[in-house]
Amino acid sequence: MEFPFTTLDVFTTKQLEGNPLAVVRVPASLRDRLTQSVKQKIAKEFNLSETVFLHDDTSNSGSDSREIDIFTIQRELPFAGHPTIGTAVFVRSHLEGGEGVHTLASKAGPIGIEASSVPQGIRAQIPHSTHLHAKTLRDVLSPSADGLHQDLAIREAELDAPVFSIVKGMSVVLVPLPSIELLGQVKILSLDFASLDAPLLDEGWREGLVMRYYYAEDAASAQANNVKCLRTRMVELGFEDPATGSAATALCAYLTLTQEKIDTRFQVTQGVEMGRKSVINVDTTLDGRGELGEVYLGGNAVVVMKGTLQVDA
Repeated sequence: MEFPFTTLDVFTTKQLEGNPLAVVRVPASLRDRLTQSVKQKIAKEFNLSETVFLHDDTSNSGSDSREIDIFTIQRELPFAGHPTIGTAVFVRSHLEGGEGVHTLASKAGPIGIEASSVPQGIRAQIPHSTHLHAKTLRDVLSPSADGLHQDLAIREAELDAPVFSIVKGMSVVLVPLPSIELLGQVKILSLDFASLDAPLLDEGWREGLVMRYYYAEDAASAQANNVKCLRTRMVELGFEDPATGSAATALCAYLTLTQEKIDTRFQVTQGVEMGRKSVINVDTTLDGRGELGEVYLGGNAVVVMKGTLQVDA
């Protein structure tokens, strides 16, 4: 079997910055032969934080939509941010006929995509079913547990951080830090959330990925047009992620609901400390009841490599 692939750097306009992504096109004739286990092996072969399988078959989705499957090196995800933006840029700008595609059909639901002029790039309307969990890490971990940060201020922030899900299967421990300087001291850590002595997540929300997302306000980058600027890091699973769109979306949704309480535009900058600066844009709205309305994730992506993946099966 042969599959065309393209790699892109996402949330950037410069190659070798942002977050790398592989997009593997699946011809309609090979759809039934490409099993879940083979997709997982291909994702491991690319060894990136995520790999997207983009289906050419439109018999189920319609000509203005494309089905996508998102895989990490360990599992399939219902939704992830940088794969959504990277795939949207690839489809709209590099796929023949892609300018007529307005929806990516993910496991979390349909994601509307459109060109964005302010800021320039692509934005995607993100499906969401938010939930603030009752417990924090302090409720299920000893303050001296392995996997927590050695710095006392960071560890205390980890223990008391709210746990928030943007959709089922994607939960984030949102760790607020008082300064960008302290954010820069966060170390690469690994905490096995599946092996905690007691469940961290509420009943009915316990499947999927859990990560810590550290953030600080970026007052120096504050803009005149009411954009809230944040600096963030995702340091989990033994590595650092240059850009985590799903976590940024969760963070901005949480802040909108609990602090801003108005429609808000966010600019989230991640990956600076590891030399892969990523700029993530999130727009949130509230409805008339004060509940989360629309959530848009935006950014750019640039092509880095193209090729053909050959798989014997």
